[in-house]
Amino acid sequence: MSGNRTTLTVSEITAQIKGQIESQFSRVWVRGEISNFKHHSSGHMYFTVKDAGAELRCVMFRGFNQSIHFKPEDGMEIMIQGKITVYEPRGQYQLMVQLMEPAGIGTLYLAFEALKKQLMAEGLFDKEKKLPIPAYPQKIGIVTSPTGAALRDMHNILKRRAPQVEIVLRPALVQGDGAASDIIAGILDLESMGNIDLIIIGRGGGSLEDLWAFNEEALVRAIGDCSIPIVSAVGHETDVTISDLVADLRAPTPSAAAELASISISELAQMIQNQKNKLHLIIENQLNQLWQKLDHLIDRQSLQHPRTLIMRSRERLDIIMHQLDYSMHQFLSMKHTKLKGFEKELTVLNPLDILHRGYSIAFSEDGSIVRQADDLNVGAPFVLKTGSGSIAAEKKKTLPNSE
Repeated sequence: MSGNRTTLTVSEITAQIKGQIESQFSRVWVRGEISNFKHHSSGHMYFTVKDAGAELRCVMFRGFNQSIHFKPEDGMEIMIQGKITVYEPRGQYQLMVQLMEPAGIGTLYLAFEALKKQLMAEGLFDKEKKLPIPAYPQKIGIVTSPTGAALRDMHNILKRRAPQVEIVLRPALVQGDGAASDIIAGILDLESMGNIDLIIIGRGGGSLEDLWAFNEEALVRAIGDCSIPIVSAVGHETDVTISDLVADLRAPTPSAAAELASISISELAQMIQNQKNKLHLIIENQLNQLWQKLDHLIDRQSLQHPRTLIMRSRERLDIIMHQLDYSMHQFLSMKHTKLKGFEKELTVLNPLDILHRGYSIAFSEDGSIVRQADDLNVGAPFVLKTGSGSIAAEKKKTLPNSE
């Protein structure tokens, strides 16, 4: 009997098991709760996932775990995808994880609170680390989606309130994979320009998953490290992200961010008027003091009849008053000219102004602008909009460019 017995070495049986397991479980999804989590200094993650009846050892190497959008912790329920492998020296099987996702909203909230707690302990939210928001920014950079309503709202408000401010848009993803990295790149791009006074990052409202890019640790740390003040304007007033907490100023909405970022032109005009009134008061007080001093001199030298001294003093006072009036006139004239320049720039940008100069715009039936002759077929109706009305027309033929 012993002569017919097939004997395998430990290495052989382990190799056969390894081949069987790894061929059958080359790509599996597993759901479970994290325990014994350890993020090694090498960057690799070692942990166990478990449920009520079993547990599974897992490893996630650094090259895969850098794309995780949240901070894993013991007790979190997760979905992981990878392949089963056998570690032959110990005869143990494990899951080599390639993807990790939270199993639900509750887990995302736990991840949010865990990262928030860690960063708060590090002092990233301290008021002492926040940069002051400039009172009169000349150039504002915006990092957001180029097609979102948030950008449209901020642009309209800034142009209405502060037409003197230049807006620099850095388009970026604000949702999904790669959004946090794109926003970080946008911040760095604006910072490298060297002439941006303030940066606004944000987007419109959404679910916790939609806004998750603004809760990623890498983005939060990039905001904290930026040398330019950052206003975070993410979602609605009730939406709070970790980016809001670390930013130098949190705006409840993108529209509010535009209002907080710059002073309005009407407020500037009021400030100029206040300074003018204050200057008038200072001049009046100084003149009163000079007249009082002159009165005392007259009283003191009345027996000596110092007419020449008095006349010279009056001449100096007249010169001073003339200079003050001239300076005030020049100052107000410069401000008035600047305001007129802003008004003229806004007028030039008005498309109706171009139409009133004799030009017209052709619109097809669907309302789109006709940019070239081939956009319309022969016989197709269209509308010509002029400065004082519209004309219904029909294409008869296409003329050569020379005509």
